Amino acid sequence: MLRRNRLDQDLDEELRAHLEMRAADNAAAGMPPEESRYEAQKRFGNTALLKEDTRNVDIIGWLDEAVRDFRHALRVLQRSPGFTAVAVLTLALGIGANTAIFSVVNSVLIRPLPYGDPAGLVMVWETDSLHPNPHNTVSPPNFLDWQSRNTVFSGMIYIFDERDNLTGNGDPQEVVVQDVSVNFFPLLGVNLLLGPGFTPENGQAGHDNVVILAYGIWKERFAGDPAIVGKSIVLNGHPQTVVGVAPQNFQWFIKDGSLTGAKPQMWSPFVFPQGWSDHNGMGRFMTVAARLKPGATYSQAQAQMTAIGSQLEREYPDADGHWGVNVVPLGDYLSGELRPALLVLFGAVACVLLIACANVSSLLLARAASREREMAIRTAIGASRWRIARQLLIESLLLAVIGGGIGVSLAVWGTNALLGASPKNLLDLTAISVNLRVLTFAVAATLFAGLLFGFLPSYISAHSRISETLKEGGRGSSSAKSRAFARNAFVVAQLALALILLTGSGLLIRSFVRLIGVNPGFEADHVLTFKVSLPRHKYGKDPTCLAFFQQLLARINAVPGVRSATMESFPPLSSLGAATAVHVLSQPSLAVSDLPVASVRVVGPDYFRTMNIPLLAGRFFNAQELAEEKHVTMINQAFADKYLHGENPLGQKAAIYMKSLSEKEIQPSEIIGVVGDVHQIGLDTAPEPAVYWPHPELVMSAMTVLVRTEGDPLALVSTARDELQKLDPELPMAAVVTMDQLLADSFSRARFTMLLLGIFAAVALLLASVGIYGLIAYSVTQRTQELGIRIALGAQRSDVFRLVLSQGTRLTLLGVSIGVFAALALSRLLATLLFSVSPSDPLTFAGVAGLLAIVALLACFIPARRATRVDPIVALRYE
Repeated sequence: MLRRNRLDQDLDEELRAHLEMRAADNAAAGMPPEESRYEAQKRFGNTALLKEDTRNVDIIGWLDEAVRDFRHALRVLQRSPGFTAVAVLTLALGIGANTAIFSVVNSVLIRPLPYGDPAGLVMVWETDSLHPNPHNTVSPPNFLDWQSRNTVFSGMIYIFDERDNLTGNGDPQEVVVQDVSVNFFPLLGVNLLLGPGFTPENGQAGHDNVVILAYGIWKERFAGDPAIVGKSIVLNGHPQTVVGVAPQNFQWFIKDGSLTGAKPQMWSPFVFPQGWSDHNGMGRFMTVAARLKPGATYSQAQAQMTAIGSQLEREYPDADGHWGVNVVPLGDYLSGELRPALLVLFGAVACVLLIACANVSSLLLARAASREREMAIRTAIGASRWRIARQLLIESLLLAVIGGGIGVSLAVWGTNALLGASPKNLLDLTAISVNLRVLTFAVAATLFAGLLFGFLPSYISAHSRISETLKEGGRGSSSAKSRAFARNAFVVAQLALALILLTGSGLLIRSFVRLIGVNPGFEADHVLTFKVSLPRHKYGKDPTCLAFFQQLLARINAVPGVRSATMESFPPLSSLGAATAVHVLSQPSLAVSDLPVASVRVVGPDYFRTMNIPLLAGRFFNAQELAEEKHVTMINQAFADKYLHGENPLGQKAAIYMKSLSEKEIQPSEIIGVVGDVHQIGLDTAPEPAVYWPHPELVMSAMTVLVRTEGDPLALVSTARDELQKLDPELPMAAVVTMDQLLADSFSRARFTMLLLGIFAAVALLLASVGIYGLIAYSVTQRTQELGIRIALGAQRSDVFRLVLSQGTRLTLLGVSIGVFAALALSRLLATLLFSVSPSDPLTFAGVAGLLAIVALLACFIPARRATRVDPIVALRYE
């Protein structure tokens, strides 16, 4: 009785405020201020409604009503701080997560590239039908033929990168320089920040000693000096004139075509030497881009370049047999690798927002029950259904706006955290920000969420029947049944969406566990790596280059704490490498284009022992073979399995065509040993056939030194740098990293995606469990009198417990069942992100379904226990 009196008192206060507000409006309109409640009700139900209809046409009147509705909504939310806080935080979490992920999606997939008319730019790759790779680099003679024969491109450019040593103006520094055509910047439509840039004259031999600086190195190395243009810098001992500085937002890093695996710091014009138009004996190492002519399409470009590739294949079968051309829009290429993961993450946060909306809708439905009589009285005195629905929608939108405001703040923090946790070279830290487009998305998501979670509660409340509602308690009314059904549906939807996210997270976790369990083929612990590049003007001859590296390794091996030191041309897991044709002489002779292809690795003394790569057959290189050319080589097991077909490889002769770039007659090398496979590209990529040469067989001026230490490898960096400086003070130590870090970086993308999806899945699980807890707890409150009667009539506490728990069990089973079928359909989208795990992995589905069911039932346990403690006497006095 006391509770009902308080409810009536609250309703009287609401009605009094409503009538006073109307009386004030009447006084402003010149109507009598004094009147009875009956007269006010009568007029509010008739003439006032006509005035409302008229005001709806009047913009000023409509705004006035909107302001009054807003003030009323604000007062309502202030009177329920607990409800408001829960709803706002739930929405802030969903909107903030969506905004943070959208900022990344916007940067990678939506925002225009920083080039002039980026839609017209394409990448042009070579493809080998015998060894499929859609993004293979291009040979110089093929580029020249493409350039002269095509009619769909207004221009073409070539790019390849190298590491040069920058000396003077500070400590020596290794820099990545992209050698490009002189029309590189004009074709991309990029205006330099400073300087005139390259001229046509720079495309001629003897006039190519100029460079353009990237914005970063201009700021860091040259302190942003605006007078740098026209000055000279020294690269590999040769002076180069600075003719420009690139803008801050410009970057050109094409991973598939990079020889260095790093972003460029300078650009230099490159002039083809004489003889580079010869198709025989030229390797493939350039990246090619082009701009479509106005009106030309990608399909037209692909058709013409395919025809040109077929012509070259017929004209030069040795060099271009089985080789074709692949034209790819630049935007599609740059976003292609990240697109699947970003779309999966964006779908995940969309699910989180839907769960948040369902949760808030459920809260609003529960809250609407306590306001049912209020809405009935408002309707009885003349408020239309639209008027009631509008008031409730404004309350929902106000909740959404507050939650969205907090969500944007969370998005700014979340974006920074996202970038901080992202793998190296995965995201461009300077390009991702909360800009106007992202804020527009946040506003749209806020309004969408407000309408989404507010529509159904407002509709049900506005369409409740007055006569049923005004009965004692209002129980059993159609609106109460509608609210109960809607709340049950929301809980089922939350559970189903949570299971979808949990399934995706579970699949990625299993995939990641499988990935880190892969044996890389070597021991990564306690190994320091750093690169040393010898400039050609000082170390142009092979004996000089060999002698330098022998001295360097001898000095480092003498350092206390060093177990062994060696070197390699392309260390494992660095995403770098070179490949060449290999002809095993015991097999039939084939054209060069038809020969097997193997990865090329040049190694120093004790390489296999330093890296702990096992010897499977034969022997390692001896001291004499590591000191001078003896025409010997080693292969890995993948080479033997793929190309030798069970034959004994030891003693066989193999011609390695990498040396065809410098030698007209290829000397075959004897295979002296077989070693274990190493994952060169990544743990998720199968080991490729590989040949190992001692350094004298193919002298390279840029090598990576690998040092196995007894303690922390990074503690040796300064000592190794000192030893390098003693040999040549102008040589920098570059790309310093431990092999453990390279190994961690190789699966960092998988770990990053798994971590984010796992966080979203955990949030979804929490919201879903809160949703079902709230539903069961509210149900127990509504059924207090019923439960009390059951206990008074002799029902056992355990019977009441099972009765309440059965309601949660039914909803849980329904939500899990729907979620399983939906997850089976959607998990296929994860196929490209999984390693050695099926998208329909039964163990993952069973484990996730069991976990969600247990959590949901635990959430039902507390209100079910509370139901067993209902006092029959108190329950019979309820209301």
